[in-house]
Amino acid sequence: MKNVIFTILLLTATTLFADSYWDLKKSAMGAYKGGNSSKAITLAKAFIDKNPKNYKAQNLLAVFYFWNHDYKEAETILNNILAKTDYKESKSLLSRVHNKMAKRKNSTHKSTYKTVKKANTKSQTTDLEYLVAKVEDNPQDIQNRVLLSKFYFKIEEFQKAYDLAHEVLMIDPNNKKMKAITKHLENQYRISYSAAVEGSAIDKDKAKMLLKKLHNEKKYSAFMNLYEALKNAHVTFTKEEYVDILHASIMLEKYKKAENLLAKGLVPVSKDSLKVQMLLSKKLARSVASK
Repeated sequence: MKNVIFTILLLTATTLFADSYWDLKKSAMGAYKGGNSSKAITLAKAFIDKNPKNYKAQNLLAVFYFWNHDYKEAETILNNILAKTDYKESKSLLSRVHNKMAKRKNSTHKSTYKTVKKANTKSQTTDLEYLVAKVEDNPQDIQNRVLLSKFYFKIEEFQKAYDLAHEVLMIDPNNKKMKAITKHLENQYRISYSAAVEGSAIDKDKAKMLLKKLHNEKKYSAFMNLYEALKNAHVTFTKEEYVDILHASIMLEKYKKAENLLAKGLVPVSKDSLKVQMLLSKKLARSVASK
């Protein structure tokens, strides 16, 4: 008789225990789905305080933290559960928590990398603008051209690095750094350039052919760089070539340079050249007034 009474009491206690958990789950889930996650967590914690060995309730609390993206708190609760019992639902949830934590870590790393890369890119842009300006302001300074070529190489602008290296070699054929860059790029990336250098002397015919080719292809920046390099190497130009140089200067908005070409009489005088000179004078006057 005592055994029967004990069994009945045990079954009754278990039923009451299960009902209380399901009551908790019903009310807590209702609160969470209604947008009140803090209430759901409070209800679960209050129930666990009274029923510290109810692992289902603890797992439910971990679920709420998981849904709130508080993976660290969920992980702590699940580890405590699994240290005391082999609860399958907690094992499964812990695996999902770890996956989310790994993704968050990777995402944070990528975000940090992007931030650093953006900052470096901004810094590189500033450095690049500075070097380009230096080359333009000091066309006879080989050192600035070497620095700019090496900088282009660093940021993987290989064709620009190669072109500038060749310009340096046209002025200083024995420059070891520029020889190394051109050789490396030729071997590794098969980057080519119509060589305007033969041995230790400038091949003027090849240089002039390349100059014309660059102008025809509307590669005005490369055209002007090569022109400056040839000019610094004391290569002379024809009136027709100066017309191309004038045109490239205007296309690059180097109006002062264009006006100087006209003022020095390097471009043949014609109705068109006179019109260009008048337009350039107006452009420069507007530019000065705007400053």
